[in-house]
Amino acid sequence: MNGDSPNTGSPSPLSLSNKLNSIRTLIRPRLPHDIHDYCKALEGFHVISVVRTGGGKTTYFTGYIILLQELEKVSEDHCLKKTLNRTIPEDPLCIIVYPTKGLEEDMADQFNSLGIPSLAINEDTIRAARNKRTDLWAQAMDPQLRCLLLSPEQLSSKPFNTALSNRLFYSRIIALNVDEIHLILTWGVLGFRLCFRDIGNMLMRLPRWTTLTGVTATLSAGTDTQEVTRMLGLKSGSFTFMRRSNRRPELQLILFCYERFL
Repeated sequence: MNGDSPNTGSPSPLSLSNKLNSIRTLIRPRLPHDIHDYCKALEGFHVISVVRTGGGKTTYFTGYIILLQELEKVSEDHCLKKTLNRTIPEDPLCIIVYPTKGLEEDMADQFNSLGIPSLAINEDTIRAARNKRTDLWAQAMDPQLRCLLLSPEQLSSKPFNTALSNRLFYSRIIALNVDEIHLILTWGVLGFRLCFRDIGNMLMRLPRWTTLTGVTATLSAGTDTQEVTRMLGLKSGSFTFMRRSNRRPELQLILFCYERFL
């Protein structure tokens, strides 16, 4: 694949407003937030989005997974299923890359609380599992799992490569999502954590229908954005880029003048 668009069919005849309303109807009972650009991922496009802190970046991931879960429950003649122009595998699995172990584990707990069976794998969780004589990579093979949260180091690890050789596991992968996508430049290129540079290479190894969604609050326009999409191998026409407002009207800048300091 996979810099090319995973969109493999003709444009959907369902109007955008009807599609959005159908998606809202499916996910609103479980996720009372408005729809972000994950409807583009449903259509088979990669998504890069710049969203302010507190602007709902996590919803790009949870909303998409919940939507996939709800689509599994509806009949084949549902309007969304009838107009899909991409492949959705049986028991779809999303892989999400988080930059820190603490965030990864917190998000796994949050996802599980939303009814999304999730598993976090990093050095700490592997060590804790070994102490309990548990194999996390064996748990990752469970077809009921819907979200596998990894550090970028684990994405490049031998156990993950071994997992990809499992035909069933490989065929279930539907998305590679990346939190703080700008770190490909600030950490990857600068050499702090080189594994960030390998995310684009991994995307190329995943099934052709795999979509990438990357979110951040701090990706500069122009050269930085172009370099991130280049390193991910995303070609023009295969992805959608959104930059939402960073305006924070609830914040105030208050200045104090002191005549002396302690």
